[in-house]
Amino acid sequence: MIEVLVSEKLVVRVPCAVIEHDGKVLAGQRSAALSFPLQWEFPGGKLEKNETDEQALFREIMEELNAEVEIIHKLPETSKDQGWREIVLVPFICKVNTIDFVLTEHEQILWLDPSDLPCLDWTEADLNVIRYYYDYLATK
Repeated sequence: MIEVLVSEKLVVRVPCAVIEHDGKVLAGQRSAALSFPLQWEFPGGKLEKNETDEQALFREIMEELNAEVEIIHKLPETSKDQGWREIVLVPFICKVNTIDFVLTEHEQILWLDPSDLPCLDWTEADLNVIRYYYDYLATK
């Protein structure tokens, strides 16, 4: 019998914020220096050790936008298997305490009508978040 050592796949949890303000939704364009360069995403970031999804979201939005979020509703998780790792997006619909953002990671941000979200070049996992967001809006 031959034994093969297989490394465990890395699973990365990424809480993200679907930020609503005055009927619009915030989209952030990823930096050219990051993976998925210049694609669009909902702001957020990786869960750190001993953090809850909510704690990570609060920290990441403060780091990326210099804003505090209020969580309104959690959407279903979605994932993207990249072979060597799996990205699990944990989306939350949020409100913010300010829209006077300080961008530290994104190339730019846009406020869009929800119906216009599909017009951008989103990361694949974020496209699933949009679908769940539309399901949520349909129940309101």
